[in-house]
Amino acid sequence: MSAQSGATAIVSLGMSCQSSRQIRTHVETFSSILGEEFEPERHFFDGLISPISGLADLFDDGFQLFTRDAIQPGPGFPTWEPYGIRFLHHFRETDSSPEIDRFFEREKSKFSHLREKFVGLSEAERLIFVISNSQNNLSDVALESRMPCIEFKQSQLERLMKAVDTFLDKRCEYLVVSHPERHGGLPDEAIHIMKADETEWTGDKTQWRALFQSYLSDASDSYFCKANVR
Repeated sequence: MSAQSGATAIVSLGMSCQSSRQIRTHVETFSSILGEEFEPERHFFDGLISPISGLADLFDDGFQLFTRDAIQPGPGFPTWEPYGIRFLHHFRETDSSPEIDRFFEREKSKFSHLREKFVGLSEAERLIFVISNSQNNLSDVALESRMPCIEFKQSQLERLMKAVDTFLDKRCEYLVVSHPERHGGLPDEAIHIMKADETEWTGDKTQWRALFQSYLSDASDSYFCKANVR
């Protein structure tokens, strides 16, 4: 899940589920720091594996909702082509194998609603997107689904941010969080690298809490918030 108050939205933009898990975990932290009453909110990318380049293409193309032909059975998981977005938890009943045709209309209806909610984010006074590749099992998911790259690249991140800002017609903030082996050599001011932890995918809530506290107390130091970046 993501989180919203009356004025501020803190929303996962992938590329994995850890972003949404940690946002949901720290709703009370957001309320305490910002003095606003935050509530959990579901958003489009909360439970998806979303490659950065594919996300940028999606927003450059106007973020149209998927058609049936666009959802392919693999590799590994139902995949939204041509964007390479993987649906690990959809088009299925719990713990069952995916059945795209059987569950397509259900998922289309759900994601149509979530898309409209995403468009509505343009009304937020402050909009913070959290992007992470920090969950430990992302390497296993990438291997199973033959994702070509899970490392961050500055050019791809900046293209994604420009595309999202353009789509929403809004200057957004971006908090980028990475695994020690997947940061792509981005400068220290552009990214927060988590120390190794032993969780499968959820992440270390202590490190995330410290990151949120630091960022929300003074977001002015965020590299991707500076006007000269994009």
